[in-house]
Amino acid sequence: MDDDLDSTDDIQLSSLISGKRAPRHPDDEDANRRITIHRPLELETSSSLDIKLEKGRRRRFNRFVILFVALAAALLIIASLIWRVLPVNREQDNTAGGTMDSSKKDTVEDEPNPPILPDSIQIFYPPKTEPEIEALNAELSKFSDPIVTKEEFFRKTTLPPPPNYPDFTYTSDLHFTSKRTALLFAPGVYEGIDFEVAYYTSVLGLGGKPTDVTFTNCDKGPHVDAINKFTTRPPWGSGLDTFWRSVENIATNAREGMRWAASQAAPLRRVHVQSDLLLFEGDAWASGGVLANAIVDGQVNFGGQQQYLLRNVELKQGAVNGAWSLVFVGCTGETPSENSGSKSGPSISVDNFPKLRIEKPFITMKESGEFELRVPLAAFSQSDVLGSQFGGEEVRSFTGVKLGVPSTDGADNYLILQKALDEGKDLVLSPGEYPLAASLEVKYPNQVILGLGYATLKAPLNGSPCILVHPKVPGVRIAGIMLEASVLTGTIPSSSLLQWGMPDVDDVGDSKNPGLLSDVFCRVGGASYDRHVSTEVMIQLYSGNIYGDNLWLWRADHVKLHPGEEANFPHISPYYRQTVMGECQVRNGMKVYGQAVTMVGLFIEHTTEDQLIWEGDNGYAAFYQCELPYDVDQSYADKSFVGYRIGPDVKIHTARGIGIYSNFRDFDVNVATAISHPESDGIVMSNLFTVYLDNQGKINSVVNGKGPSAVSESDRGRPFRCSDNTCSDDIGS
Repeated sequence: MDDDLDSTDDIQLSSLISGKRAPRHPDDEDANRRITIHRPLELETSSSLDIKLEKGRRRRFNRFVILFVALAAALLIIASLIWRVLPVNREQDNTAGGTMDSSKKDTVEDEPNPPILPDSIQIFYPPKTEPEIEALNAELSKFSDPIVTKEEFFRKTTLPPPPNYPDFTYTSDLHFTSKRTALLFAPGVYEGIDFEVAYYTSVLGLGGKPTDVTFTNCDKGPHVDAINKFTTRPPWGSGLDTFWRSVENIATNAREGMRWAASQAAPLRRVHVQSDLLLFEGDAWASGGVLANAIVDGQVNFGGQQQYLLRNVELKQGAVNGAWSLVFVGCTGETPSENSGSKSGPSISVDNFPKLRIEKPFITMKESGEFELRVPLAAFSQSDVLGSQFGGEEVRSFTGVKLGVPSTDGADNYLILQKALDEGKDLVLSPGEYPLAASLEVKYPNQVILGLGYATLKAPLNGSPCILVHPKVPGVRIAGIMLEASVLTGTIPSSSLLQWGMPDVDDVGDSKNPGLLSDVFCRVGGASYDRHVSTEVMIQLYSGNIYGDNLWLWRADHVKLHPGEEANFPHISPYYRQTVMGECQVRNGMKVYGQAVTMVGLFIEHTTEDQLIWEGDNGYAAFYQCELPYDVDQSYADKSFVGYRIGPDVKIHTARGIGIYSNFRDFDVNVATAISHPESDGIVMSNLFTVYLDNQGKINSVVNGKGPSAVSESDRGRPFRCSDNTCSDDIGS
């Protein structure tokens, strides 16, 4: 009888744990009442008593086990409920916002704050006296590009210096240097400070808003002039190769205005220009750039800039000039009206109502000297996606930020940096070059990798990417870095420099917490003496809901000369070797497979097959600048490669301000069309054009075999346009 009762007790207790109702006892006659069955009492012998005692001990043991299991199960259920109802707190426990094992988190050591800064990061403070102003100008001049004076240059010739030549010129001697620098300015007013911003140098204000660091009572402040004025189209020089430099998070009120005669990978962002902004110098050519999240009190003058993107800029006195294409996204104030351009004037593409903006993370310094990492949140509302935006960022202490310092050992770089990422920390990479033995893997939501002073990650030798962002990891920020190809000693199915997501994992991303790529600059060749550097594609995006903000993906058209080596095309440039067929190989700049990917400011140049392949649906691109490779032969055209390819299954795609250029230096190449896309009403493209830059061959049409093209040498440098992808109104034919 007792054994039967124990059996029923087991059933009822297990039913409470499982949530199921216990079945009735077989002899139960009342559905709502448990029946105890009585049996005749038997005479107890010693043996039967022993048996009964043994049964009692067994029952007590069984009950103990059952109670223990029940208690453990109940605790698990309670813990699970707490875990489910507190997801936000769980994420906020980790500095980077990701999820990680709590026992592991408890063992993570804080990073020092203030951080220990390497020599590649210099901090300056406001000067108070004239001697301090002179001393600071002298110190900053050490970080500018080398100069050649007029007397030094013409001393080497028998000709007298022409009177219209400037007294000196900055040079491109540091074009492929390994030196990297970040110049940090503590909050305050900097009077009388003028300095040129050199190659691979970032000028960074450490305040919470641009006006916290103000350059005033100066002639130029931080600036960039045209370079090589005695050797390139003298006396004007050039801005075409003035790459890899930046200014962020400052205000400037220079008497001559702020001059920034630079090209790709040289952004201005989070700046308040309290005078005119001059994006050119004289008749020096320049090939485009990006101004983002800024206020310009004066006028923006593009001069002869071929193309330019302004994103979220407050234009108080408008913008003038420019050559081929100007794109305005989310701008306010005196924004120009949209137009399709002409043979001699730029097209103007305007997006007054972008659906999304994400600003680049940045660093600040408190009065105590402690550093902070500020991470702007994604903005979606109409009031938040327009104009400049300074404030409202998530603030993270540097105790949760690993400051990377480069080593020449790829294994050291990988192990140190990956350990910090695995601990859930953010990474801020100090200036320098970081060879990698393996990919840096980002596994936690909302983590940040931010480079300072053009920190450069060099790809692992087996072809794996410099950075791999795992699928289904939203809100990651990758910003301010260069990614450089290596000479591969091994192969993987598809080598790249950056990969986001996995080809075999369906990841639409998080529309409320998109990922960010901001100021990411890839290059295959250039700085390496070995011209066998390669990768198959520079960036592959398998995940969706990623926002791209100023990307330059460059297969080098010119590379560093060996000591004693002479230039192979000295009439083009005596300073570099021009890349020829078989060198610096890369097939594609970018492949987009993810859904709802946005690119605002995308430059891709010289890859040996399609420059851009966009397979994901619902994509958006504003401002695309592309040069086809210089060194290919007619087989490139015979294989129908293009500058911008939208995949055959894409139904919805929007693009504006798309320019694709040809300069077939070595062979007469005739490409059928610049842009290829499937015929679909959901594919809407505006202000599309081609330009015949120089040399041989041409692009025969703009999009899908439609649109005008150059016909003779006299068409060099002229845009040939379609106002939309129907090409119903050819411009330039």
